[in-house]
Amino acid sequence: MARHKKRFNDMPPDKLRAAQNQNVHATSLSPAAGYAAIMKVRFTARGVRVRIDDLELAALQRGEALTVRVTWEGGGWSLILDPQADGVIGSGAQLAAGLRQRLPELLDPAQEGVTLQGPVRVDVEKDFGPQHLDLQETAPS
Repeated sequence: MARHKKRFNDMPPDKLRAAQNQNVHATSLSPAAGYAAIMKVRFTARGVRVRIDDLELAALQRGEALTVRVTWEGGGWSLILDPQADGVIGSGAQLAAGLRQRLPELLDPAQEGVTLQGPVRVDVEKDFGPQHLDLQETAPS
């Protein structure tokens, strides 16, 4: 049996193991846009990987923070992507990733995403479906 590093947190080890390396598909709501979208979050050995769609990227561009929450009996977890803040701040079960300085890079169509360094690494990646492919580039000549 593989040995696990001792983790210092307030979550029981059995629940922590169940949550590790699992995708969290929780609804995030952009009140100004009036839509609910899915921000995909994955815990990895290196940190947190977040995949956003085109509507979520547009909300960030408008200055709207995106929040995803997962709750369970006795606890919960949340992630905030904030386009008006800088840095990565973790406090208890909340992780806030400020995108202000990196937002222009994230908005660049040539970039797939950005990496934010902090107490935990946060990779924010664009996850656009095939409807975003340039038809001129994919059409046979």
